Amino acid sequence: MVTYLEKCSELSLTARVAIALKVFDGFCAENSLSSPLINEFTNYLWEWPLIDGPEQFTLWESSKPFLVHYGIGDDVNSELNLLLSESRVNESRFRKIIGGIVEILWGSFWSGCENEQSLNSLNIVIEQSSVQDLPNLTPFKFSKFSDNGGWGNQVILEDVTYWKNCVNYV
Repeated sequence: MVTYLEKCSELSLTARVAIALKVFDGFCAENSLSSPLINEFTNYLWEWPLIDGPEQFTLWESSKPFLVHYGIGDDVNSELNLLLSESRVNESRFRKIIGGIVEILWGSFWSGCENEQSLNSLNIVIEQSSVQDLPNLTPFKFSKFSDNGGWGNQVILEDVTYWKNCVNYV
């Protein structure tokens, strides 16, 4: 039997981060986590599939929100600490989820696509979030790791909107 993660191995890094964001949405819903910090983080990462070219990338990457920095290793701030405390979400677990999402992309930005590393990061997001339902992979299947050096072919706004709003689960 092919596992969920093995099916994800065919998908691009862009599709993998989209799946991780869908898993994170489920985690936030199941844990009543809602905050401008989270909205800023997810909105920022949903912009990634639409980045086209070095100029757009440089501008986008240089505007990283706090949770991306946190996922890379920055200390927790008081706003996040309060949010996690009120929601009774373990900070270490939350850091692993955010770090996994961030590493799917940042682990490959400057050294070429890291297939195994990005799959391991996605697996961390899935395991640490412990969500009841995982996203159906069908909407993401057209964005393949075999295209564009692992990043998948460029997608359009309608694709990203569909990914962002699809609620099908396996």
